[in-house]
Amino acid sequence: MSGRYISIGRLARRFSNGETEALKFEPGVNLLIGPPNTGKTKWLQMLDHLLGDPSSFESTFDEQLFAKYDSISAELVVGEETLLVERRWKEPGSKTKVFVDGEGLPARDFQHLLLQKLDIPLMHFPRGNPFSGQTWPELSFRMLLRHIYRQQRFWSGIADQQIEAEQHACLLQFLGLAEHIYTEKYGQLVGMKLAVERLKARREQYGSTLNELARDLLNVEGLEQSVNAEVVRQAEERIDMKLNELRDHRIATLVDGRNNAVANQSRGRIEALSEKRAALIVTREEQFRQTKATTERLEEMQRYRDDLTNELARLHRAEDAGALFADLKITHCPACDQTVAQQAVDVTDCHLCHQHLPVEPMVEGLGAARLQFENNRLTGELQEAETLLVVLGREVERLAHAQLALDEQLRMAENELAPAREAVSALVSEELTAIDMAMGELNERQRQVKRLTGAVELGEQLTGQIEAMETEIAPLQVQVDDITRATDFGHGEELLSSGMTFYLNALNRIKPNVWRHSAVDVNLSRSAFSIKVGSRRWSSALGGTDTLYFLMSYHFGLLSLSSLPHCHYPGLSIIDLPGDFLGESIEDKENFIVQPFIDLLAQDSFMGAQVIMTGASFKGLTGVHRTNLHKVYVG
Repeated sequence: MSGRYISIGRLARRFSNGETEALKFEPGVNLLIGPPNTGKTKWLQMLDHLLGDPSSFESTFDEQLFAKYDSISAELVVGEETLLVERRWKEPGSKTKVFVDGEGLPARDFQHLLLQKLDIPLMHFPRGNPFSGQTWPELSFRMLLRHIYRQQRFWSGIADQQIEAEQHACLLQFLGLAEHIYTEKYGQLVGMKLAVERLKARREQYGSTLNELARDLLNVEGLEQSVNAEVVRQAEERIDMKLNELRDHRIATLVDGRNNAVANQSRGRIEALSEKRAALIVTREEQFRQTKATTERLEEMQRYRDDLTNELARLHRAEDAGALFADLKITHCPACDQTVAQQAVDVTDCHLCHQHLPVEPMVEGLGAARLQFENNRLTGELQEAETLLVVLGREVERLAHAQLALDEQLRMAENELAPAREAVSALVSEELTAIDMAMGELNERQRQVKRLTGAVELGEQLTGQIEAMETEIAPLQVQVDDITRATDFGHGEELLSSGMTFYLNALNRIKPNVWRHSAVDVNLSRSAFSIKVGSRRWSSALGGTDTLYFLMSYHFGLLSLSSLPHCHYPGLSIIDLPGDFLGESIEDKENFIVQPFIDLLAQDSFMGAQVIMTGASFKGLTGVHRTNLHKVYVG
């Protein structure tokens, strides 16, 4: 028995009252037989929920079933190993869990466990265009199950309601080709190409924005080309040249101005007044720092004086309290609270405890001495603080007067300097002012052009990153292409198409002319697949009944892959036939669609594989395991 085959053993569901009902399946072909509304489809739907459906039971089934049943369980046979799998939707915290041999697993972990035990590699695949930038999802067991379990309501497509990219990935997985296509190198290649495209888009957008912002600046310099390092260099040279010309012109103008005697005389007076003003400013700043430091010292000393005053007041209150309580006598025993009777005792003994009094001074005498010492100390410190406060107050007042005097001298110097400056300004030509304005404008343009230099360098860095990544991509692309060329898609196409064709030919042998169409043609590539009948897509070429034969051949073709060591089909097909098959009351009319499956699984290489199929009768069919359902459910 192949370790990669999976089959269903006992399938059971527990009622809310604790009772159970069960179905027993065997390896080979199993027929779930019964008239309409006997629950065949519901059994298979609950089995589907058991096999890793991530949604809760109540979101999948109606309220009646939710109230009727508590759980469903199955014995899953994987090779020689049997797993007891269970879903318990009424148990708190277990709605989305799958229990495997008693251990609760999230549905996703259960799917990973099945893939591991079936030797099916876990991988990711592109959902559509690999270069769309979307995250590659897992090729999960539930996706594969869409091709293993054909639901009664889905008989119009390969896997109804599954996008074509998933169908393609499932086919490649079953044929053992996915592991050669969706490799780590392929994922790296796609990621790097996406990164390069993003960098190119960023560089293009950046260049467009830069050209738009720099157009006016470059046009001023007579340059209309797109921004690049050479254009920016030319702009810088032109600005430097104009600045040098203006500097020379300004120097010449100033030299002419210095030759004016009146200007020289005014300039000398301005220089003297400026030196005087600068000296006053320095002295004023130093005076300000001294005033600030002295004021802070004065404030600190005031706080210290206040602290001493408060401490001395507390000490006086303590002395008053001591004097008040000194005359209080002990009238009650501190231990038993009884009145102390007057007894005749020696004056050298304590009148309460009758112990001999010590020779040393009494404690209260020591306390009074200590209070007097603290009083003297605090009084002395307070007097010193008051003296320092007087000195600091005088110093602050002196510095304030000096500050006012310096401010007055500075105002006088500025008043004398103002008319002298006006006189010199009148002597400066309007041409010099115009030169200075032009130089300021050029300096600003020069700063802007230097910013362009940094912006151009960023664009060049993007180009360098793109070139470096494209250098890395080239050998990786060669490796991926080599793997793709080495992948024998033709062999996979042949395996699936020959299995489907074998089934359809078997139908014609059992019931001549039931299939009147051309052979099935399967086409596979790294990114897509198609199945044709003749030259047309099967969905366009076939009608209703022929579609059923075609889809049965698809399941047969997949099942025929089970015995091949390099393929990953797990040897299980669950087929819920549509109730109106052939449109007539049938007993043995449907037997011919089952017989090829019986013949296939009778081979030694398919021992352990299993088919579960529903139907109304299958009367007279041999070599199968039958499970009959009789109770018809109404409403």
